[in-house]
Amino acid sequence: MISVVGVGPGHLDFLTFAAIKRIKEADLLIGAKRHLELFPDLRCEKIAFDSRVDLCGLLKKKGRIVILASGDPGVYGILDAVLKCADEREVEVLPGISAFQYFMAKLKLPAKGTAVLSMHGRKVDIVPVVKKYKVVVVFTDGENTPQKIAQTLLLNEITDRVIHVGENLSYSDERLKSFTVRELASCRDKFQLNLVVIEKCGNTDSEYPMTFL
Repeated sequence: MISVVGVGPGHLDFLTFAAIKRIKEADLLIGAKRHLELFPDLRCEKIAFDSRVDLCGLLKKKGRIVILASGDPGVYGILDAVLKCADEREVEVLPGISAFQYFMAKLKLPAKGTAVLSMHGRKVDIVPVVKKYKVVVVFTDGENTPQKIAQTLLLNEITDRVIHVGENLSYSDERLKSFTVRELASCRDKFQLNLVVIEKCGNTDSEYPMTFL
């Protein structure tokens, strides 16, 4: 059996009971180094996953295999890759709290009129999305930084937004900061693991439902 388990935004407090139960049953635990470090006392084989690891080869091993997925496995997560390697009848998926859900809760923002998109390793034209939706959540990466996103908005004369940056969400060094578009475009901070929420100023409602892009 292969279990893909969402571990939430990062801190153990946000794992579900079902996730913890399944992780304790693992014969092989696969995940990012920071996720494996959450379980130092777990006595099973552990493999740190990165782009060099042959995931399909690992999933052919015998025993209960548990894959730790950041946030929720189905939200820009590892689930797609797993289903390309294994028969879906052999795969169990346990959901987790996505980083965007955690950050939206911190900001006390409802999901109505929100677009969620990932620029992690992807080229996405964010401008029409920001124009269309009241709130846009962006999963970033080392190239598509909060500053670069703000600079793109500024170049397109979109300045009536507040941009929230959530850094190291749920960890002890969590940092939440809010900027105008102009402030963030010129900001020199080097943000660590982060998520961006772009919020339109004022109380305008969006006619569009929540969507993932």
